[in-house]
Amino acid sequence: MSDIIDFRNITKIFGAVTALDNVSFSIQEGSIHAIVGENGAGKSTLMHILGGEYTPDGGEVVYRGQPVRLDSPHAAHELGVAVVYQEFRLCPNLTVTENLFLGREKELGNGKVDWPKMQMRTAEILSGLGSSISPTALLDDLSIADQQIVEIARALALDAEVIIMDEPTSALTLKEAEELFVNLKALRARGVTILYISHRLEEIFPLCDRISVLRDGKFVGGFEIADIDQAGVVRLIAGGDLADLHASEVRDHTSRQKVLEVNGLSRPGCFSDVSFSVHEGEIVGIYGLQGSGRTEVLETIFGLAPEWSGSISAFGNPMHNRSPSDAIRNGIAMIPENRRDAGIFPDMSIMDNVNTANADDMSGFAGVLRHRFMADTTEDFIRKLKIKTSSRFKKISQLSGGNQQKVIIARWLASHPRIVLVDELTRGIDVSAKFEIYKILKSLRESGLSILMVSSELAEILAESDRILVMKNGAMVADLRGEQRTKEQVIRYALSGQ
Repeated sequence: MSDIIDFRNITKIFGAVTALDNVSFSIQEGSIHAIVGENGAGKSTLMHILGGEYTPDGGEVVYRGQPVRLDSPHAAHELGVAVVYQEFRLCPNLTVTENLFLGREKELGNGKVDWPKMQMRTAEILSGLGSSISPTALLDDLSIADQQIVEIARALALDAEVIIMDEPTSALTLKEAEELFVNLKALRARGVTILYISHRLEEIFPLCDRISVLRDGKFVGGFEIADIDQAGVVRLIAGGDLADLHASEVRDHTSRQKVLEVNGLSRPGCFSDVSFSVHEGEIVGIYGLQGSGRTEVLETIFGLAPEWSGSISAFGNPMHNRSPSDAIRNGIAMIPENRRDAGIFPDMSIMDNVNTANADDMSGFAGVLRHRFMADTTEDFIRKLKIKTSSRFKKISQLSGGNQQKVIIARWLASHPRIVLVDELTRGIDVSAKFEIYKILKSLRESGLSILMVSSELAEILAESDRILVMKNGAMVADLRGEQRTKEQVIRYALSGQ
């Protein structure tokens, strides 16, 4: 088979982050080619470039032997490249036919849309995929699996020669995934080239022809599936058999009091039968790939989930947080993943942001705010956390990302928690700010606070956690401590579940 795509020295930079660094490899026509790597390896960035959503800062994409300029999704479509995203880009209030031909409606010549012709073509494409979905069905009435079929059908309606699949089975049942694999193999037999992005090695090996591995924005290897096994891929993703990072700082807290116990925790559509504990003064990291249920576990503990089952206990007492207010009263704080949308109040001052979760302390007689108390509290945290600002009255939106995160940490420390849940604590901040926040985490541990930390950065989880929990597909699959805490072990469990 000849190569249909060549990535040549592709480089993409976002601010201070090099997402892709001189990436070069090729894709054979009529193959299913897997692209793997841990979170942040550059997989999705490369696919966004091929899909015309990003323009590379260096290098070129060569299509059928010719360099091409993909400066928009339309340019990619014209070339024959379509993307089926993990989050579907369909219109739920339109029919299947309307979704397939949105913006490309066929006309009769008198300004009217030729619906019968489009519906006939829709039926042909769906039939070719072995689907009996009605062309007139409303998208919102379809299952997730059928909506994914519509996404693939839309790509075929564009006469796509290359289809990019981004984590296509993340929302599918096992049976639905198996049906998808049958469709993908049928497309390959018709000569369609498929780029398959997935963390799930157990589905890649029986499905794909070749595999390319990215790590930290670099291409680290490409193989025929027959020439490598899952363990070899894990080693490439992990960067070799690496020893623990900062192992001398890891401590065993399991002899101390259990401050948080979770047993059989389940949340429909998110995770099932999750059990673990956190001890006094312990930093417990949770690692898992996207869609594993990590964030949802924290949200449930913090009272942000409407429905769940199982049991949660804090300091030996049963706890059922129906809202964040309940969690705060029970001594639990949470620093959210999305700092800008869910963490800060951008138009408010640093002082107001610090004190928003501390209503009991900052309100005096008849609900009057204790401005002196608020000011002293803020100044104390500015000093302790080394928040770089000229004044406590400065808007938080005027601070750097790292200093915004410090203000959020200050807010929750001001609520006097005994357990702190942190989700992607250092996302989007520079290296020096990360180092300062790591020091804050360790000082909190020294003061006796317990921390449950979710992070997509494996190096961060290894360096900052005393114990590491690994999740996969909504299940807790490992509790690693001591010598078990290696990069390879964590990735192995995250990818294979065993």
